[in-house]
Amino acid sequence: MRPGEESVWDDDPADCGAVQGELFAEAGEEPATRGYRGTVASKVAGITYRQLDYWARKRIVEPSITPSHGSGSRRLYSFKDVVILAVSKRLLDAGVNLQNVTAAIGFLGQRTTSQLEYVTIVCDGQHVHECTSSDQLMALLQSGRAVFAVSVGTLWRQIRDALEHEDHVDLDAAGVTAAAGRPIDDITAARMRKRLEAQRKARQACREQTADTADGATAQRVA
Repeated sequence: MRPGEESVWDDDPADCGAVQGELFAEAGEEPATRGYRGTVASKVAGITYRQLDYWARKRIVEPSITPSHGSGSRRLYSFKDVVILAVSKRLLDAGVNLQNVTAAIGFLGQRTTSQLEYVTIVCDGQHVHECTSSDQLMALLQSGRAVFAVSVGTLWRQIRDALEHEDHVDLDAAGVTAAAGRPIDDITAARMRKRLEAQRKARQACREQTADTADGATAQRVA
């Protein structure tokens, strides 16, 4: 499937995976630079923390940066996660059944963060259509089938602006920062520093191993 075409989710779970095609040319996901705690993610997405917690435990929408693993652990959500949470909330509020919402979540999760800015989801009561062009959207609206539309791009921009004023974990730095000047708790900061340090050491080891392999190959050719 190419840009301008639609994907559809049926009420039949057996059909949901079969109709999921490519909307965009393959592109790598840019790494997240900020992480948001559950309280921030739920607030900006417009859902309760209890609902956020339920979705995470049931693996409906899980935090992609730091999942929760037991009591005392802290979840960290990416910007893309928060957008998907907000879209899910709008679909449920419109009466879309959880089965179709879950299928939509999985499909949106396959898109990069930047691709989501150009998506509109349209519900016709039985199906969920994903549109990536104004022509395709107008065709659905004029067909008389469309009863509700969620502009993922509009939510994308609203959430981007809202998160600018919220506490976050800076994933590019060894420490953490807070957008509003309020510090992230020490446990989260320590875990993030440990994780980033482990990633740094792993990259360093990989570079050293690559260098050793190259040196060995050169030595063999000289011999």
